[in-house]
Amino acid sequence: MSKNNRLIPLGECGLEIIGGQIMTRLAIKDGSDEEPVEVRKVVIPKCIHADGSIDVTEMPEESLRAAPDPKRLTVPGDIVIKLSTPYDAAYVNEESAGCIVPSFCAIIKSAGQLDLDYLLAFLNSATCKNQLKQQVAGSTMAMLSVGKIKNVMIPVPSPERQREIGSQFLETHRKVHLLEQIIRLEQKKNDIFFRDMVKEYED
Repeated sequence: MSKNNRLIPLGECGLEIIGGQIMTRLAIKDGSDEEPVEVRKVVIPKCIHADGSIDVTEMPEESLRAAPDPKRLTVPGDIVIKLSTPYDAAYVNEESAGCIVPSFCAIIKSAGQLDLDYLLAFLNSATCKNQLKQQVAGSTMAMLSVGKIKNVMIPVPSPERQREIGSQFLETHRKVHLLEQIIRLEQKKNDIFFRDMVKEYED
């Protein structure tokens, strides 16, 4: 990548992308009296959000008959991406570390020569998601594969510009979270107002 400002496939950026763990080989079925080797949380698709976050409260726990592949366990700094629409991608932090990435997702263990925040911003952009949809267009299965992710073309500006774009992405979603908190507080205030008013009129 000696030249800046060009389009190249993700597969040529030095990324380490690994498919998820096939859970049917590990998970103990409900009702079985089999003794689990360990219990792990699983990063299911619905807990991955387009703002780059993983909601650990939505993760189920699975009892396992064998230890999972260490490469398919999350480590802080990894990126997990859904292999089905809407193909959201999210960071792994300390809270979501040590969890299993199932076969419905893939895990990016290294951003290679790309800035990590920039890569996350790109993966959650409409530009990237449109390319991913094209990868499965006409197929009976809308599931992505690691190979299809690697085929996506990414613009590669200078490292400084990448850091700037990545920072803007994170800052935008920080503001969104703050606005959502304000909206929830205003809605709660409205609910309390009418609850108290009804109580006052009943007295």
